[in-house]
Amino acid sequence: MKIALTGGTGFIGRFLMRRLLNDGHEVRALVRPGRASALSPSEHPNLEVHVSDLTDKEAMQGFQQDANYTIHLASAHDHFTQEQMQAVNVTGSEILVEDARARAAKGHQFILVSSAVIGMPVYSYYRDSKRVQEKIFRGSGLPWVSFRPTLVYGREDYRHTAPLLRKCGAEKGSYWIPHEGLSKINPVHVDDMVEAIVLFFDYERGKEDYRVYEIAGPEGISFNEFVDTCIRVTGGKVKRRNIPRKWVQRAIFLKGLIMDVTKERRGAGYFSLHHEHNIGPAQEELGWKPRTFQEGILEVAEGDWWKTDEGSGEANALGTSGV
Repeated sequence: MKIALTGGTGFIGRFLMRRLLNDGHEVRALVRPGRASALSPSEHPNLEVHVSDLTDKEAMQGFQQDANYTIHLASAHDHFTQEQMQAVNVTGSEILVEDARARAAKGHQFILVSSAVIGMPVYSYYRDSKRVQEKIFRGSGLPWVSFRPTLVYGREDYRHTAPLLRKCGAEKGSYWIPHEGLSKINPVHVDDMVEAIVLFFDYERGKEDYRVYEIAGPEGISFNEFVDTCIRVTGGKVKRRNIPRKWVQRAIFLKGLIMDVTKERRGAGYFSLHHEHNIGPAQEELGWKPRTFQEGILEVAEGDWWKTDEGSGEANALGTSGV
């Protein structure tokens, strides 16, 4: 199959691209101007690089030419400005839909990799932009499916996983948690995220009835257990310590008397929620079997890759090893 892929130089995108190429698919990867060196088509005969900004309507023409699927991973997260999130998550999605109508293969389908935050009752502009993004595909009249992953972790993740493991693997000190740590989260291994997408290719009913799949681990774990597990698998000597929520709320209130604390309030609200997800449809319809966090993080923590930032500059290369 011919697959158009956005976000191929990102953490999940690198793993997905390797899997698609190894499975024999033709991949046309979207790369921003100035980032073309992150992928080398010569490393794989089935890889084609399309250089364009997702928000550049003219340059995006032909990106989905004759594509059977478009896997849309590219996203502006909440560390970007609202204008950037609007441009990438909303306008960029509209441009993809228009280009697919004009140039994609007959029977083409969008595979949207969205976010579990869509269902969270804590406001953020990122959450709302992802909701609008999904509505764009839902209302396009074109076939689509949406995967909503929770926290994705794995090797080569130098933005989240590596710093977490370094913090937990320290020889001394404390890991301070600004809440009681009882609310549950449900991380998912990057290989399991990729596997869910690949399994969808063979699910015929999914090409007729549009689907939304929540993607997470098989069970939720408390934030305390999450941190304790990371400390254990890294052999760290740090002590996990909790700050009662009431003291955090009082500190936010006092800080709010002299400055904007919107971000702090959202963070406090986020960790007051249980982040457990219904992965039943993915398990039942796709035959998907995610690993537990305990199993996954034990494998991820093997070796020294996470102990420094030295590999982060090389992680975007297609040929980088590791799963």
